[in-house]
Amino acid sequence: MMDLSNKKLNRIPISIYFLIGFIAFCFRFYFNFSQDLIPGVNGGYYPLQVRSILNTGALGFADMPFLFYLDAALIKVASLFGLIISDNLTMFVVKIIDCISIPLLLLPLYKIVSLSQPVTSKLFILSISAFCVLSFSPLVLTSDLQKNALAITFLFGFVAYLISYQYDKKIFKIILALLFLIITGLTHFGTFIFALFFLGLSVVFTFKRKSIIPLTMLIIFGLGIVALFDISRFNRLLTIGALIFEKPALINEVLKPPDILIILISLTFAITGIIILIKNYAKLLIYQKAIMFSSIICLILLSFPMIDGDYLKRLSLFLFIPQTLLIIQMVSVINKKQLQILSIFLLIITLLSVVAVVGHPKEAVLNDITYNDLKTLKSVITKDDSTIVIARHGLEWWTAWALHTNVGQDKAFNVYIPEKYKTVIFLTQISGFSPDYRLNPFREPQVPCNSKIIFTSVYFKAFTLNKTKLNK
Repeated sequence: MMDLSNKKLNRIPISIYFLIGFIAFCFRFYFNFSQDLIPGVNGGYYPLQVRSILNTGALGFADMPFLFYLDAALIKVASLFGLIISDNLTMFVVKIIDCISIPLLLLPLYKIVSLSQPVTSKLFILSISAFCVLSFSPLVLTSDLQKNALAITFLFGFVAYLISYQYDKKIFKIILALLFLIITGLTHFGTFIFALFFLGLSVVFTFKRKSIIPLTMLIIFGLGIVALFDISRFNRLLTIGALIFEKPALINEVLKPPDILIILISLTFAITGIIILIKNYAKLLIYQKAIMFSSIICLILLSFPMIDGDYLKRLSLFLFIPQTLLIIQMVSVINKKQLQILSIFLLIITLLSVVAVVGHPKEAVLNDITYNDLKTLKSVITKDDSTIVIARHGLEWWTAWALHTNVGQDKAFNVYIPEKYKTVIFLTQISGFSPDYRLNPFREPQVPCNSKIIFTSVYFKAFTLNKTKLNK
């Protein structure tokens, strides 16, 4: 086996990483700042959570907290230099942090590649760095998927220091790796579960039967972090087994051509990885074999078409992580011609991704005109804790942002809502929908028949629930 302590790190042109990072930043800047509001169904969720921290010191909705507190801390720092804390400043900070989150992934990627690749190839560096931040999933992970994006960057930091530990066995690198893992968990639930699953596979591959105790501790640790900050997600995790195959994507015909292409690419990488792992098993280091094994399993499972369509779309956003890690380890044992073909293939995938995403960027739930009209509801909605507005998913965040009121989705409406709130208002949008409206599954709430209209405009109608009739 190769002595890692004597292996010289490659001198890789870091300018390539800076160039790709700058291009990725420009794309994300365009996506975020070309519209006044934040694009995507959950675009309004982020500034709303940050404003809640600034105003009350706590999140408005239970969630993994790191990103929101990071944004709030930066706003507080900015205020020390004379900037006034306002909705505009909050929106700017939320957007700019999202612009740099994925490009920062290139820092740990540089470390991973330099530790893993024995042959320096500028074409490969260009292709793998572009693939990591400009392929389909990283470009989609913008605006309303900010937690995912930042957590994935921390995940790569975790992997980088875990690999780095293999070289000199310095304990502080394991500490840094665990720190990145914990921050991943404090940033995004789904990415953390993926990280634990990937790590669990690696531990099982490396230690076999000896992995039972550390794996059990790992699971308890992970579940503990999730339960501490968001008990609803913890409960959802316990019931995921009954839901993940509920409506298979392949049978329910929810797979679109881009989804099929991503699945085929993932399975191609997995099959190629299996072949290379078997043929070069003796040449590869134990950590390389563990990473390849874990990546192959993740690629197969996360692209399995019999998974529920909704879960498959979410899980497919993680596929570029095992794809990247597998490719980097494969490169250490393939020849130069194969490396060149692989690099060109990655560049083609990246180029197609850029064309696809830029050709159809995310739209904000509301445009400027409908958002300004929404703000006129202040005349009928009291700004206190006794009122709640029920609106479709996506619209409810901007309603809370514009009107400073409690909000909820219609699926969360139950008999306890009228008991808890003095005034219950149902808000429906009747025109001025964004182009993406027909593509999302969320529709206007069903207004109970015992409701009275209190507001109407060209774009919205608001109804107040008649609680007297409801009780009868």
